[in-house]
Amino acid sequence: MSMRLSTEVLVIGAGPAGSAAAHWAAQAGHMVVVLEKETMPRERVCGDALTPKAVGHLHDMGLGAICDEFHQHNGLRMTAHGRSIELRWPTDHDHPSHGLVIRRSTLDHLLLEHATTTGAQVWTGVEVLDPIIEHGHLRGCRAFGSGNGTGPQGEIEVRARFVVIADGPLSSFGRALGTARTRTYAQGVAMRGYFPSIHHDDDVIESVFDLRDNTGEQLPGYGWVFPVGDGTVNAGVGLLSHHHGNDPRSMRELFDQWIGQIPEYWGIASEDMESEPKGGRLPMGASVRPRSGPNWVVVGDAAGSVNPFNGDGIEPALSNGRLAATVISDAIHSGDGLELRQYEKQLVSKYDHYYRLGRLVTKALGRPGLMRRLTLLGIQSRVLTELVMRISTNLVNNDAGGTESVYEIGKVIARLVPDRD
Repeated sequence: MSMRLSTEVLVIGAGPAGSAAAHWAAQAGHMVVVLEKETMPRERVCGDALTPKAVGHLHDMGLGAICDEFHQHNGLRMTAHGRSIELRWPTDHDHPSHGLVIRRSTLDHLLLEHATTTGAQVWTGVEVLDPIIEHGHLRGCRAFGSGNGTGPQGEIEVRARFVVIADGPLSSFGRALGTARTRTYAQGVAMRGYFPSIHHDDDVIESVFDLRDNTGEQLPGYGWVFPVGDGTVNAGVGLLSHHHGNDPRSMRELFDQWIGQIPEYWGIASEDMESEPKGGRLPMGASVRPRSGPNWVVVGDAAGSVNPFNGDGIEPALSNGRLAATVISDAIHSGDGLELRQYEKQLVSKYDHYYRLGRLVTKALGRPGLMRRLTLLGIQSRVLTELVMRISTNLVNNDAGGTESVYEIGKVIARLVPDRD
């Protein structure tokens, strides 16, 4: 006989989005159950660099003191065509003026432990099998526990008033409810590895815009080196999926090529890689719809929330998770499930113009030769480079005027230009 339990809020998946939702819902006083199929800690494909905005989310969650234990970065070095411009993170915002580099295996474990401390019941090693649908309404899920994590072994049935779907980019649970990715939107593909480096504790992260195909044409993507502060750096490549997207061997070839051309400054040798590199796909630009239903919301990678400008999934995930918990809490307190409509409305208000602009940019970058022309132009101007840095990390100060008015013009254009193949 299967184990059965009931809860107010069920969270499926324990990445940053799921753990953030669990934390904020539990802090609001609600009964929360989190189901995660893997055991912690576990690896994820990620650059491990948190933007200042993401660090702000961690501080809001009460993790400020713990953040001090991890490696800080105070700026970004952007390199292209043999030139570099080093920029400091902006200070004209209400979040910290530094970022962090935290291995995802550590970050996810930390966030999940924090959700537990806040009051969420967390079961790892429990795989969600399928939703429970009764009279056309989502009532919960059926799952199976391996017994290897913190959850029980055997069949499990969880009933819930509200469900947060945070099961990653493939999101089998979301697809069972009718979510789907818009395939005309570009995806990101990425691969990363860890290497020892004498500059593992540098206070800047570096992005190099010089990825090339076999003909020497510059590709729409970048290579990165992010110092972790533990003796290693995270080095990897990210690329839009309309190049090298369908052949996993080609991404490995591109990764190996990038490792061989990393600036000598870092002192990285390919033979010193910690273990085999890991790669994966990144659903970007709010590419998944719908993002909510009568009593469920989709967050993080399951909602395709990765930033299309730079491939950052952590900050949008933390933001999604908090917003999901807020609207669910409002629905519980008011007794009105229609409050969940606010989730979609607020996502549209906060992100849709930004993501639409990002989708236009990623589509344009697929045109041959455009990436080279843009990087040649940008790397010659500190003003342009700083604007690109602010836009790509969503740190635009809309009251600053000056060059940042370009971003506002871009948003207007994004509203006027429809998303088309």
